[in-house]
Amino acid sequence: MRAKNAATRDRRADILVAARRVLAEKGLEATTISEIVSQARVAQGTFYLYFSSKFAMVYALAEQMLERVLVAVHKEALKATSFSETVEFGLSATFREMGEYADVYAILNNGGGLVENPADWERLFEPYYDLIATLIRRWQAVGQIDPAVHPEIAARLVTSLVERAVEDCYLYHPGIAPEIYIAEVSRFVQGALTGGTTSRKHA
Repeated sequence: MRAKNAATRDRRADILVAARRVLAEKGLEATTISEIVSQARVAQGTFYLYFSSKFAMVYALAEQMLERVLVAVHKEALKATSFSETVEFGLSATFREMGEYADVYAILNNGGGLVENPADWERLFEPYYDLIATLIRRWQAVGQIDPAVHPEIAARLVTSLVERAVEDCYLYHPGIAPEIYIAEVSRFVQGALTGGTTSRKHA
């Protein structure tokens, strides 16, 4: 059973690797399932065992990217000893992991417009909202974030801001170093969530 499950994961992974290669070269419209399966060296029927359509495959690639980001951010957050470090480490991890998908980021970034049910796209971000809300509550408890901040709402706003910054960096202004975006977003987020709390506490 384990060998079968491993083979299933491998075939799915092979299809996604091939899909990413073709998407990066030809774009979404020109990419065909027949070319993907040819590069993945699987039968066309095998593709449909894992994905109902080309758009479902794009969704899976976006999910893969976001899962990698979530793992990286969580790992970095565990290292942080302050709210400031949490923000800086988390942003660096986000930009680094999403930068690995720069070849297809324009396509994945538009994934929300490809799904039949927008709620499916929103569901991809729920783990981020939960993680960030948890981190906000953690630093509120020790006085490093304004207690008036609503963790769940702030988590959604922070996620949207970071997503927009990554989009701006990798799609519209690739000539500007990610480090500059990270510094600006970090300053913005810390200023918004501390409300002066951190500076007063450490004064």
